[in-house]
Order: sequence, then structure tokens, then C-alpha cells
Amino acid sequence: MQRRRGHTWAGVGKTAQAASAHAALFCFTLLLALRVDGRTTYSWWIIFIPLWLFHGIVARGRFSMPAPSLPHGRHWAPCHSIVAAPLLIAFELLLCIYLESIRVRNHPSFDLKIVFLPLLAFEAIILIDNFRMCRALMPGDEESMSDEAIWETLPVSLILVDLIAVSTISPLV
Repeated sequence: MQRRRGHTWAGVGKTAQAASAHAALFCFTLLLALRVDGRTTYSWWIIFIPLWLFHGIVARGRFSMPAPSLPHGRHWAPCHSIVAAPLLIAFELLLCIYLESIRVRNHPSFDLKIVFLPLLAFEAIILIDNFRMCRALMPGDEESMSDEAIWETLPVSLILVDLIAVSTISPLV
């Protein structure tokens, strides 16, 4: 007979944190749908508050947990995972300013191209980082890879090549 492990407060906390992140994201989606549908006239700043709470909850969870182990003893971390939150929040703030200026003055404060600059920077960082991660998966000069190791890293390499292609093409569209 197997002995059941008891629940720990840390596990309960992680579950509560995940539930609150999902609830914040659901509230944002609901408020956004109501605002776009015209059923509410809340300010765009109010609409985006749950999304910013979501970012805070995710950041709290991300920086309080230990980092996962890296494959094959490589020492790299995805750079785009570190810069994602600040650039996405910058985009969301610029979008709020843009939408609120249209709501209040019926004229945008600045061009919509400026709103999307953080996302364009994020795409460029992802593109560069994907090249770096592809290179990190390849063996060094003195190393050789077995057939089994090649088949293990092949799906990841194909996904990264696909992401590189998408990152290159999407700003052009």
C-alpha cells in the first residue's frame, strides 16, 4: 500500500496563485468583451487593471521558483522570457493611452505605429534569442552527439527554426 503525501502550504499557495492568475485573465477578457460590445463605458484604464494584476501574479510566481535544469549542461536562459513582461506592459500602457485619448478627445494622442514599437522590439529580441538557443543546442567543437541525442534535440531545433521563420516574416506583413 502506497502512503499518500500530505498537502503542503507551498503547494496550496502555488495553486491559489495559479487560480488568481487565471481569474485575473478571465476578468480582463470579460471586461474587454463588455467594453468592445458597448455594454459598459468604463475607462480603458479600468479595463486593463486585471491584465496588469495578471502580470504581477505571474512575475511573483516566476521569480520565486527555482529555475529549471538546462539540457546537456548548457548554461543559457531564454532572454525573451526576461524582457517579455516589461515590453508587453509598455505596449499595454501605450495602447491604453491611445484608446483613452480617442474616448475622451475623439482624436488619438499619437500614431498607432508608436503603440506597436514595444511589440516590434520584442519580436526582434525573440528572433535573436532563437538563433542563440539554436546554437546552444548544437555540440561544441570538441563534442560529438550520438544519434539518440540528435533525435532528442531535433524536435526542439525544428520548432526553433520555425519560430525564427515566423519572427522574421511577421514584422514584414
